[in-house]
Amino acid sequence: MDSEKFLYWVNRYEKKTGVKFVADKRYGLFFLPDKGFCEIATLENMVVARCMCGDIKFWREKIEDLAHKLNYSMCGTWCIRRQIKAYIRLLGYKIIKEDILSDGKSRYECINNNGGKGWVSPAFTDIENGIEGYFVTWEP
Repeated sequence: MDSEKFLYWVNRYEKKTGVKFVADKRYGLFFLPDKGFCEIATLENMVVARCMCGDIKFWREKIEDLAHKLNYSMCGTWCIRRQIKAYIRLLGYKIIKEDILSDGKSRYECINNNGGKGWVSPAFTDIENGIEGYFVTWEP
């Protein structure tokens, strides 16, 4: 492993999220020097990504490829972003419905160019930096 390049991506992750990266042994850690890193596991009928940094579209494609190979119907991750709508657009989705929840936070139903659906739901507020965290699920 190119440890210098891996540390570059870890530092970038920590700077972007404000959260220290600690690998979770329940997840496989995938790393490519020019693409970044992603922790991936399977849970029931879902491929789940934990921490991810780098080429998000590349990693999304790999997660979806694995879901297809396993015949799983869902993919998921969590996201800590100040601008969740920008994250949704970055992934190639368009918001088709926004539900305002009882606490005033929003849950989004989305669709991509291929008709695949996704959902972005508030999940937690990060205790280290106060940024809202979201659960993101989508059809592969």
